[in-house]
Amino acid sequence: MAIFDPSEKEEYLATQCLGYDRYSCHWYFLERVDVQGKYGLVCGEEMEDCGTDSKIILQPVYNEIRVCKISSPKAVYDKYAVFVNGNQMGIFTLVLNSWVLCHQHN
Repeated sequence: MAIFDPSEKEEYLATQCLGYDRYSCHWYFLERVDVQGKYGLVCGEEMEDCGTDSKIILQPVYNEIRVCKISSPKAVYDKYAVFVNGNQMGIFTLVLNSWVLCHQHN
């Protein structure tokens, strides 16, 4: 599904399905999008019979986006540190689609 441009390339970075959602095939995902050499970040939900709903987290204006899981295996919601152009921009929580920006990012 193209969000920014028909020629964009998507790369899944993370997926999560909560235990009680498995019966309904409800998945959450985080993906990096490459649009003509610039990167953005998209999160979304996918339900088997209802399709996909995507939300833009970062517009594709960055040279590099790197995502590292920071939550423990026992955490209910997976958390990821998001780095853009070498600096940590914030923390993203899957399922809640919660985005917390870091104050030190310029």
